[in-house]
Amino acid sequence: MVADNIKGISGQIAGVTLTSFLQMIEMEQKTCTIKVFTKKNMGEIFFLNGTLIDSNTVSLKHLDALYDILSWNNIVIEVGKNVSKKQNVINLPLMHILIESARHSDEIERTIAQNDLKNTTSPSAKSITRQILKSKNFCLEIGIKLLIDFDDSAVSFRSKLVGIEQGKYLLLKAPGPFGRIDPDLFQVEDLIIKSLYKGTIYAFRSKLISIISEPSKLMFIEYPRKIEHHELRSHKRFKCSIVTQTEVNKEERGGVIENISIGGCLCIIETFSTDKNLLSRLLNDTLPFRCHFPGSKGEVSFRGEIKNTRKKSDEIFVGIEFIDLDSPDEVQRTIKNYIQLIEYSSENV
Repeated sequence: MVADNIKGISGQIAGVTLTSFLQMIEMEQKTCTIKVFTKKNMGEIFFLNGTLIDSNTVSLKHLDALYDILSWNNIVIEVGKNVSKKQNVINLPLMHILIESARHSDEIERTIAQNDLKNTTSPSAKSITRQILKSKNFCLEIGIKLLIDFDDSAVSFRSKLVGIEQGKYLLLKAPGPFGRIDPDLFQVEDLIIKSLYKGTIYAFRSKLISIISEPSKLMFIEYPRKIEHHELRSHKRFKCSIVTQTEVNKEERGGVIENISIGGCLCIIETFSTDKNLLSRLLNDTLPFRCHFPGSKGEVSFRGEIKNTRKKSDEIFVGIEFIDLDSPDEVQRTIKNYIQLIEYSSENV
């Protein structure tokens, strides 16, 4: 339905976000007026040959109106052929506008989350978990597995987070060798609590408040003042779905980039029935790739070295390290801009 409406460039659009649709209009270099409706508001976005030139709402004009429209939820999109505006008063690339809009929305969400925490005196465990996860300084959620270490000691125990009292304490399941733990060890030494969460190691210092054995073996520790983190990967990865073309043994093959970072990507490559020992032949090989990143104009070409391979059903998954992207060329800028966009506008790996 989306593709048909882009070709005909008229009618109502469903099943696509406004951000994605604007990028489609730019890529197709269309001239049209996009009307965006909510229950209480209406706005217009004007494109001339794929360039976003103007916008307005009932109360706002130009760039202010555009940022306001991009913040709306539960919208209906209507597309018309006629464009009443001819002068470009926006004068900014669409990618820049989308990044700024996503960043602004993220800042608003964080402010709301922080205000919620300040105004909540006795929240339930469920609401605490939701609020904590909104904060980029926290990684804790009920049920997460933890490792308890001690300063200058080889002693460590496995545990699990089972409760939170905001700003006061964390409630942990007591480690397995509960009866053999020396209480003096907990009182004298700082506890170092570690956890692995979505590819990142988090750690914080705490002290034991109390240990109970009834009705269950649990330990109360001080609420963390600061949580530090360390990324396991040198570059953070982001989910995506980008159609690409590559060449293997002088044969053109289709593929899909499943996730991407500034250093490389994971790609699914098309297989043929005649392929023999393809996995071993691909490893450490260098392949050319061509694709179109949303928000960019034109096709982008780059080369990548295959660092790992695996096969699942009839698909081959290859881990790719980008080659020669250290210089600030157009390809590097395109990839960085795309990653910056999805970093602020979506939930990542």
